[in-house]
Amino acid sequence: MAKKVTPFKNEYMIDMAKLSKQPTNYTLNGILLPIEKINGNVVTDTPKMTKLFAERPAKRMIEQYPVLFPMTNRDARTVIEYIATDGHALITLFPNADVEIHDQDWQQHLTITAMEDLVKTYNKRKSAFDGIRGALQTLSKK
Repeated sequence: MAKKVTPFKNEYMIDMAKLSKQPTNYTLNGILLPIEKINGNVVTDTPKMTKLFAERPAKRMIEQYPVLFPMTNRDARTVIEYIATDGHALITLFPNADVEIHDQDWQQHLTITAMEDLVKTYNKRKSAFDGIRGALQTLSKK
């Protein structure tokens, strides 16, 4: 069942199984990650099967996935992109609460509902991430 599309954000569920079977595709502008679902809809259109994300937060998401998944389940592979009414990306929120800002004036373009959703989702992810920080520090030392 497809989720209702929220006009102020896009939710990308990364296909971690596919990612583990193929080499990570780095470009000058970031990492191309395979997309399983967009806004709850399974992706079948070839051009939409990958999306470019900033290298640093995407790489951290991939590295931290084995620890995040048992605690956060599907949120461990869901990247949320908040968008303006004209469709351009404003800010991207990664599973570990990393944030990538695309528009320096992003706050001016978000509605109150979008801002409330961003704050609620960020706090939820930050809380989950803080709860497993010790395991992630051990993983990063390997």
